[in-house]
Amino acid sequence: MDQQQSNKLEQAEPLLGAIREELQLLKGAPTITGKPTWVIFDPVQHRYFEIDFEVFETLTLWNRFDNAVDLINAAMAEQGRALSRASVMAISHFIHTNNLSIEPEGGEWRRFNDRLEAKRVSPFSWLLHNYLFVRFPLVRPSAFLKSTFPYVSFLFTQTMLWIMIAIAISGLYLVSRQWDEFTSTFSNFFSFEGAITYAVALFFIKILHELGHAYMAVRFGCRVPTMGIAFMMMFPVLYTDVTDAWKLRSRRQRLLIGGAGLLVELSLASIATFSWAFLPEGGLKSIAFVVATISWTLSIAINLNPLMRFDGYYLLSDALGVGNLQTRSFAFGRWKMREWLFGLKAKPPELLPPKMTSILSYYAWAIWIYRFFLFLGIALLVYTFAFKALGVFLFVVEIFWFIIRPIWSEIKEWPAMAKQIFQRPRIYISCFIAGGLGALIILPVSGRVDVPAIIEPVHYERLFPGQAAKLVELKIANGQHVEKGDVLFQLEAPQLDQQMALNNIKISRALARLSRATADRLDKSSLIPLRQQLAALYSKQRGYQKEQIRLKVRAPFAGVVKDFNSKLHTGRWLTATEHLATIVADGDYIAKGYVSERDLWRIKPGDSGKFIPDDFLVSTAKVSITEISLASSSTVDLKPLSSTYGGKVSTRKSDGGALVPVGATYQMTMVFDGSPDDISKVSRGIVQVQGVPESIASRIWRQVLQVLVRESGA
Repeated sequence: MDQQQSNKLEQAEPLLGAIREELQLLKGAPTITGKPTWVIFDPVQHRYFEIDFEVFETLTLWNRFDNAVDLINAAMAEQGRALSRASVMAISHFIHTNNLSIEPEGGEWRRFNDRLEAKRVSPFSWLLHNYLFVRFPLVRPSAFLKSTFPYVSFLFTQTMLWIMIAIAISGLYLVSRQWDEFTSTFSNFFSFEGAITYAVALFFIKILHELGHAYMAVRFGCRVPTMGIAFMMMFPVLYTDVTDAWKLRSRRQRLLIGGAGLLVELSLASIATFSWAFLPEGGLKSIAFVVATISWTLSIAINLNPLMRFDGYYLLSDALGVGNLQTRSFAFGRWKMREWLFGLKAKPPELLPPKMTSILSYYAWAIWIYRFFLFLGIALLVYTFAFKALGVFLFVVEIFWFIIRPIWSEIKEWPAMAKQIFQRPRIYISCFIAGGLGALIILPVSGRVDVPAIIEPVHYERLFPGQAAKLVELKIANGQHVEKGDVLFQLEAPQLDQQMALNNIKISRALARLSRATADRLDKSSLIPLRQQLAALYSKQRGYQKEQIRLKVRAPFAGVVKDFNSKLHTGRWLTATEHLATIVADGDYIAKGYVSERDLWRIKPGDSGKFIPDDFLVSTAKVSITEISLASSSTVDLKPLSSTYGGKVSTRKSDGGALVPVGATYQMTMVFDGSPDDISKVSRGIVQVQGVPESIASRIWRQVLQVLVRESGA
């Protein structure tokens, strides 16, 4: 290359732009592979940027040269490194994007202005992208924290940690001895006043939580520029800016700062739990209970969750020694997914140990799965609580922005790799599996409809005493066959005998007065009332006699004794409504069940099916549908099929105690084809009916249309 060509190349190279002088370059914590790192601190923006050794060495030469060619030549001559133009341009892009360069001369300040203008968005666009999470700084606590830290420094010592551990163990042991009382206290706070109490306690606990982060940062010489409030899904939460922790080389110190809030909450939970065990009933014990339950629950269930950007995420990041954990794990997750799908044998995003590569990949997949269901739930929550138009709009935004857009952004990159993809045999296996899954979703493969059902005899009758009585003789057992009119139970009712004796005396007196009526004028004047009274007494006597006859409980028809009350024995007193036994008539059985509205159109009377009992030891039986109700059931009368009693029909209890189906359900009656010998041994199961086939996609689309029609008010 001659001098003229070299000059042309240098002129073609863009200016690199000098780095600002006030930036600080700090030694960072080593990576998980032991490589050194550095941190660029921008005091103007109060931002930290972690860089590796190669970028650090490049930046040491940066301000000496204006173009990439000279910089590359200097790197080779002075450092013995072969620096590529692409890496130089990537570093230049990083510097300019994050405003780390000095304002260029010659009026090119417009670049900064254009960059700033590009970042500005309309209030509507800002709200659309930030309504899930937005921060508002409230105070600058640095001076306050430094002046007050000497008074609270003893709380952040190892001695205090061991004291809290001892208190926690003691408190949990003492509460375990009163566990029933502790758990039963929950019911006292299911009220408006209880909700207010929890809200106030949560507010103060979170203040202490954030102060824990702040004071721990001050302990290690970090500055806390702001503390404030953030809105997550429109729910207010407190936050503390401990970005200065990035300048610490010790990962242990970073872990302590990230976990300080959690340690504060666990300490509060320990003290409150321990105190609850000793405090007398009253306001203080209630406060201890509220603080304990909130602190334990939030600390374990939310703050330790590494799949969201709470304390658990930063603790995991520092524990693994992987800064910017989420972004880097996403890169590994995409790489691992492409390797599974296409077998590209591409290099991973970073050279890390195989174990760490797997951890980051699986962690990314866990976040994706968690976010899918989280954002889907948030979308449904927003749709439910916002007014209809806004709810539908935000639901669509949630689904598109947080679920569809990330998937589509990954798929868009595949065409650029098409040549490598189709050179690998793995793509054909993946396409075959994807095609099979697509066919399974789109094609109406199966027409099976599952109907929860219960077996009932065609004729049966439950037996009751009818009145309070004493059991004096028991003549049957469960499963025994009886004939019509057989005496099954002999009861005795002394109060009935007394009433009959008293009524006989009244009859005798009425007959005596009636016999004297011809001789006694007074009695003659009351002859008609006496005869009416006597007729009423005779009617009552016949009623007593019928009740006495019913004390002999007989079989209403020939059949088998079922559901025999095992608590019955001679000499026991029975109430009028106490169940004695059920007599099942000799003959056929039927099955009754409930079919959901979404499957109603797929079946009709005359369709055949198969009854599969819950008891797997009992054989299946063929059935035929005889009747499907025209109107949906307002209540579930077949209680064993209700979810309240362990069945598969979702129900809820109404104010009156009735079992109301959650969705529209229709009762269905079926008869058995033939008379299997063991059909009477079961009561509950599933009827599989072969109905009109419907694909999974069609079912989803039908459900979506039902929701749209319902919500549109049509």
